[in-house]
Amino acid sequence: MDPVMERVRAADPVSVEEFAGRADFDALDLTPRRRFRRRWLSLPAVGAVVAALIVAPTGAPAASEVLQRAVQAMAVPSDSILYAKSHASDNSTDYGERQVWVYGGKQMRWLEADSEEVFAEGKGTTRRLKGKVETVPDMRMVPNEIFRAGALLEAAESAKGVELSEDGDAYVLRWREQSGPPHWPKIEMTMWLDKDTYAPLKFTDHSWGKDVEGKAFDRTYTETILDFKTLPATPENLKQLEMTPGR
Repeated sequence: MDPVMERVRAADPVSVEEFAGRADFDALDLTPRRRFRRRWLSLPAVGAVVAALIVAPTGAPAASEVLQRAVQAMAVPSDSILYAKSHASDNSTDYGERQVWVYGGKQMRWLEADSEEVFAEGKGTTRRLKGKVETVPDMRMVPNEIFRAGALLEAAESAKGVELSEDGDAYVLRWREQSGPPHWPKIEMTMWLDKDTYAPLKFTDHSWGKDVEGKAFDRTYTETILDFKTLPATPENLKQLEMTPGR
């Protein structure tokens, strides 16, 4: 089962039918229910980060400085393409490598071994899965978990909900995200950052507790960043945002 969907099932059961034809996730009032999908994903609000004291290790930059630089490193530029290549897995599934290109809010592309998704403003999202292609005109695609983590960090920057530590050549930021009834499972996010560039190196989403049926669960989603860079919006690079022809 998709790790994010299993987490949401534990937090609050909702049915797919509740969202039929409702693609503008940001405009929906889903409180206290929240719906997550691995690819088409709505971002939690600032209040989703639990307030806590920021703790910095001795000799390290202030946590607020690390947060600010990390947010800047992961910010999606409006006039350039942010590219990420990563490997994702959880307790039971290896999702393999994926690549994501994000060109502001105008274009996005997600590429895996057997699937591909492309979003273009005004055209919606086109998905290819095992050779079958379908287009959803009113669906706006939001990129994968590493970009979602960047948005959560930006929220945490003002919410003071992050602990800072060090792990070799990496800074480690850890924070809690709010879950939901009936059992309020724990959700802990952790981000490893390169000490020199503040670019993401690894991200984990660990959730545990009881699901909606009261059954215990413990799941960790891990995304290891293999490449992360900003590309100029040249004609050649913009072609990387298009669906692969002939697949």
